[in-house]
Amino acid sequence: MTPLQQKEFQLLKKFIDICDYLNLTYYLVCGSCLGAVKYQGFIPWDDDVDVALPRDDYEIFIEKASQYLEDNQFLQNYHTEPDFPIIFTKLRDSSTTFIEKTAANLDINHGIYIDIFPLDGYPKNKAKSLILEIKKKIYTNILWSNFDIPENKKLTLIHCLELDKKTNVYLERYIHLISSYSVKKSDLICNHGNWQGKLEYAPKEQYGLGTIANFEGLEVRIPERYDEYLTQKYGDWRSDLPESDKKGHHTYTVCDCENPYTIYRGGEDNE
Repeated sequence: MTPLQQKEFQLLKKFIDICDYLNLTYYLVCGSCLGAVKYQGFIPWDDDVDVALPRDDYEIFIEKASQYLEDNQFLQNYHTEPDFPIIFTKLRDSSTTFIEKTAANLDINHGIYIDIFPLDGYPKNKAKSLILEIKKKIYTNILWSNFDIPENKKLTLIHCLELDKKTNVYLERYIHLISSYSVKKSDLICNHGNWQGKLEYAPKEQYGLGTIANFEGLEVRIPERYDEYLTQKYGDWRSDLPESDKKGHHTYTVCDCENPYTIYRGGEDNE
């Protein structure tokens, strides 16, 4: 493991310990699931960890987890940091630094983290699903206007209308919208927080009760039909990638595994 992965691994262990203690269902997802299946741990060049819980378990976790964390660990979401414009949660190590380029302007905790996603249901009615998708695009564009990303017409319009000044209002509306569809009553389970859109809409059976896999010597739960899950997301996931694609996808200005983010006010670009 790289030093960054070692810090993330410690956060993952704490996350799993809390889930086990609270009897919550979770899954290792996205590239972390791929790593567990293909490499029995981190993808060698990966730079993050992704986990997810069904909405009901997710809400219990964000309500109760803080009391079980170490002093240097921080559960970050819009409840704990009003300036955090994201619909999911991050578990951060406050004694470290990982300042992403797009989020460097945000006045938030910038420690090394793992991503914790809620899994929601999806409407069976076509009209409701169409409305959901339209609203998702609107809310996503508003929330992303808080990040330092290349300017485009959508963001310009959002800034002109000053919608970005009401981020928390739209964040709460967005979360209320996606969480209103029960996992138990739905055929699909959706990770709306991940960037892959409808590739994150999976038949409930893909997740199932989960199955145990090895991740750097740690027993973890991954989707039960992980082959279907990984094929849906990544296609021929068993094949090796070209060398040019073997790199992490988070661009940072500062990554420091030994010192807290509070000491930084700038930094060298990693590119």
